[in-house]
Amino acid sequence: MRSTQLVIQDHIILRRGLDVVDGMLQKLECGQRIEIFDATVMLKFLRLFGDQYHQAMEETVLFPALLAAAPDECPLHQFVSEHGAERTLVAEIEEALMSRKGMAFFRSSRQLTGLLRAHCDREEMILGQLAERCLSIEHEEALGAEFLKKRSLVEVYTDFSRLERRYTGIATTQSLSRTAGVARV
Repeated sequence: MRSTQLVIQDHIILRRGLDVVDGMLQKLECGQRIEIFDATVMLKFLRLFGDQYHQAMEETVLFPALLAAAPDECPLHQFVSEHGAERTLVAEIEEALMSRKGMAFFRSSRQLTGLLRAHCDREEMILGQLAERCLSIEHEEALGAEFLKKRSLVEVYTDFSRLERRYTGIATTQSLSRTAGVARV
């Protein structure tokens, strides 16, 4: 599977997580409480799947290959900058949650969901075209294989169907492997 296809599949999973966070924020706006444990689970997902797997693979595998093929592509540098902003917001959310600062948690979470959704949209629009223009199918599939090597290590963090039911009213039971079209061994 091509690396850009995997990026899109990751974004689908990330958006599901963002839907849960948005559901939490909506409950807070309506004066309802959320479970701190649930917020912690979603932060762990964002940190481990979103940052330590997805963004790290983009920054260490996909982006360097694209920059080697097209060194003047400025959007790639912007994407890395946005990754840094997302990491900062996740750290702010964690700090607000630990110190029980509800408004700071709310503001940073709202900023993160907006930033991350826009970021995913831009990456999907630009990366596919750039990879198609600059990389061979074989090279992109080799990059995809690198993504898949690390993916199984974080698959456990993508099962938040209980939280989807609780905060979005939607129960998604599709596993990461099935979402990505990857056969389980």
